[in-house]
Amino acid sequence: MSAIPMIWYVNPIGSDTRDGQSSGTAFRSLARAVEAAKPGDTIMISPGAYDQDLPAKVSAARSVNIAVAVIGSD
Repeated sequence: MSAIPMIWYVNPIGSDTRDGQSSGTAFRSLARAVEAAKPGDTIMISPGAYDQDLPAKVSAARSVNIAVAVIGSD
């Protein structure tokens, strides 16, 4: 039986010590979300300023079949 895909949340005011499984317990960094995610999962990023190379991290996540989207985008 395959695992149910997860949705992980990232917010610039989040914390990497949280579980990342809701907007209220979001990770602070995309790197932490990618570490937690498995292929087939989705990472939802809240708009804001991040101290990291988001394009490279998004590309790396997508290359291993992890979807990445910005919350509130079309």
